[in-house]
Amino acid sequence: MQKIIIIFIFMCLPGFASADQVRFTGRTTADRTLISDTIRNVLFVGKARLNCSELGLVEAEVLPKDYVPPKGPGQEGKAPTIYERWTATFCGQKVPLLIAFWPASDGGMMFRVEYPYPKADIVP
Repeated sequence: MQKIIIIFIFMCLPGFASADQVRFTGRTTADRTLISDTIRNVLFVGKARLNCSELGLVEAEVLPKDYVPPKGPGQEGKAPTIYERWTATFCGQKVPLLIAFWPASDGGMMFRVEYPYPKADIVP
């Protein structure tokens, strides 16, 4: 319960953007609801890991079907997974994130946001 209250207070702080206010471009396999849910987690990454709650733009690209993260799958395990690279602009700085989408057992979709982006995949 304490964590929920802290998160709620954290989200109400000035400067904390909402998922609906973020400009989203590019190609993704996610629908509007899944994009919004994922962006909420992207916002948490920005605040917690980059000390920035200003998210101005997210540019998405779907990675090839045969893509496998360098360290192997995360919590998605062996589930059929779609990987995407989302480049989020936090406080004017472009930050790549690895996004994974896979089917949930209840018929919905699960996702995870990986930061930092796997170094083996970064093109100089």
